[in-house]
Amino acid sequence: MGSVINVGFSLIWETPVLIQGAGFCTRAISGPREALRYLQKDFDQHSGQLYWDAVFSCMTALRYRSAPSVARQYFLFACDNAHIDAS
Repeated sequence: MGSVINVGFSLIWETPVLIQGAGFCTRAISGPREALRYLQKDFDQHSGQLYWDAVFSCMTALRYRSAPSVARQYFLFACDNAHIDAS
């Protein structure tokens, strides 16, 4: 019988990341689960070290193997690298 893997789907960041577009907030990303979904579905750039670091850090945070704040920082780095206005 396999073991159970705990996953923190309900993890949220202290401060959401706000994705800006045309001078207004188009989307608020509240935690690593939403960030991972955004990276996989809505992110224009699916390559590069910063993109993969963001994906990996979100996955490790969801598995309780790193702090959610680390995933937030890597997500911001990936957004900046892709020229997405996020704060």
